[in-house]
Amino acid sequence: MESTLRIVCVVLALCVSAVVGQQAKSKEICKRDNGFFPHEDYCDYYYECVDGVAYIQECPNGLAFSGPGRGLIERCDYPHRVGCPDPDNKRIMGQPARGSGPCPYLYGINPHEKSCTRYWLCWNGTGTVQMCPFSLLYNEVEHACDWPDKVPGCQQHPLCKEAPNGLKAIQGSCVRYWHCVGGYPRLQRCPAGLAFHQDAQRCDWTGNVPGCEVSPAPVEAEEDAPPARRQSNRRVTAAEEESTLN
Repeated sequence: MESTLRIVCVVLALCVSAVVGQQAKSKEICKRDNGFFPHEDYCDYYYECVDGVAYIQECPNGLAFSGPGRGLIERCDYPHRVGCPDPDNKRIMGQPARGSGPCPYLYGINPHEKSCTRYWLCWNGTGTVQMCPFSLLYNEVEHACDWPDKVPGCQQHPLCKEAPNGLKAIQGSCVRYWHCVGGYPRLQRCPAGLAFHQDAQRCDWTGNVPGCEVSPAPVEAEEDAPPARRQSNRRVTAAEEESTLN
């Protein structure tokens, strides 16, 4: 009987000690009686304080705590948006990967395994291929589409093989041209009234660019005269391109 009572007393003492320790930790964590606060070690965990008691919670797999009222899902967002890991690696992601294939984590933005212009958007474990806008490539560091010259490791575009940092006319257009930067093309447009001159490598007056001269006003033909038909090799001018678009 005495030994049983002694064991009960020891258990009660341990329980009281644990409760006191939890209260002390809750007081340290909870800046307010009710609220959400980051975990001290892991970005994908956080504390929810209810009446001054701290309860540990976790973000969806692959997301990090971003604070109340912010984030993709309730209080969680992509790690790179919340600065995780931090510069000193004091706070890191703590959950193991729970996904598969292109989505090792259930949520995230991941590079495509074969294409620089595509990337994977993972949502609850399902990956959807996304395409960067024309002439942009996916930047794994920035987790976004970026100018090609800022994305190392991707093959140069065929348009820029001859001149990785030059200008190249677009066949059939007087006003649009490619500006190659680091082997990747950026679509450019000459100001109104000018046309791109390939030899001069700049926008010039239309009269100085072969094939882009402004045509004279057509002469009205006799009513009984058949319309003249001939093919023209002239490039499209800015005014004509605008009228076509409108």
